[in-house]
Amino acid sequence: MPGGVRSLLQALRFDGSPRAIPHLDQATLAFADRTQLTPLLTRFDLPQWARAHADAVLARNAIRVERVAAAYAEIANAFEHVVLKGFTHIPEFVDDPRLRTQYDLDLFVPPQHREAAWRTLLSLGYEPVRGMERLAMDHLPTMIRKTGWQWRGDYFDAEIPLAVEVHFQFWDAATERVNPLGLEQLWLRRRGSRLDPVDRLGYAALHLTRHLLRGNVRIFHVWELARFLNTHRDGEFWRTWRRQHPKSLRRLEAIAFLLAVQWFACEVPAEARCEMEALPESVKRWFALYGWSPVEAMFRPNKHELLLHLSLAGELEDRLRILCRRLLPGRLPAPVDAIHLPPEQMTIFRKIQERLRYLGYLTSRFAHHARLLAPTLWSTLRWCLRSSR
Repeated sequence: MPGGVRSLLQALRFDGSPRAIPHLDQATLAFADRTQLTPLLTRFDLPQWARAHADAVLARNAIRVERVAAAYAEIANAFEHVVLKGFTHIPEFVDDPRLRTQYDLDLFVPPQHREAAWRTLLSLGYEPVRGMERLAMDHLPTMIRKTGWQWRGDYFDAEIPLAVEVHFQFWDAATERVNPLGLEQLWLRRRGSRLDPVDRLGYAALHLTRHLLRGNVRIFHVWELARFLNTHRDGEFWRTWRRQHPKSLRRLEAIAFLLAVQWFACEVPAEARCEMEALPESVKRWFALYGWSPVEAMFRPNKHELLLHLSLAGELEDRLRILCRRLLPGRLPAPVDAIHLPPEQMTIFRKIQERLRYLGYLTSRFAHHARLLAPTLWSTLRWCLRSSR
């Protein structure tokens, strides 16, 4: 990691780190923008040029918070659901909504109601993003409104249209080849349109573990989980957590806890620490060797998360399926450009531009997987040999 990024993450730790960020430069601030960490920087001692940038980001994000609330108000009573993540993380995970950047609304409905929810969103002017139906997801294709907005390089642009995702499962066991028990109870224990407080923590941790296994962790998600662990000491809460969440589910949550501890040095309640200590030795070894690899991959690509995933799968067939899916992806990526443009704005020139950008992205992804094929096979072989010993 570059020195500036390392000092930025060090400053966000919960073990009494200094309130200043050494080595802060334009590249580090750009990294903070890309990872949605910039609003958090407003609580640090910053040089004047960085302070002006961070305060402007916070102001734009405040506008976005209001627009998220307005968009949800339109949907709130349209069909029965629970809201996942997003503004439901306030104040337990983040004390100020302006510090959390939200790009979509994640709404869970039981599988039998997903088509009705889909039709309702269509009637409200939301349209599915084409090409996403072939991806391995726990939700229906992302739905957006074609407002004509286009990417302008600002991750905190208040005008970015809010997307909606209709989730019909809390975990994609068919894809992950790991099957935690007890998830059907999350819907039954809901409180209105929110998960039970214990389940909000559980789903946040499960969601983070899922992204860790798929190699696309968001650093902010790790930080907010670390903050939750660092500030919640209620023994009854954690006893309820152990009682309501089966062992197989707690194991996946404990992986997210361990990531939060390693990155941000948060305190952990005794019940959560027991689950972390009960993790398989292969999982602990992965964290010792590759615990920072999700951040390192932003600068030097790797697929070390595959080794963690293989450590969690029980059967040989499951491991082989995981290996094949990660080494040789069989699905094309989703569109990357012009998804908010209505048909009347898609001129011939704009269609050509959109196709060329997608081709360029597709080529880069192919090169990425081809470049990592041999190193990943070698590291996987070494990992399996060590594990067999």
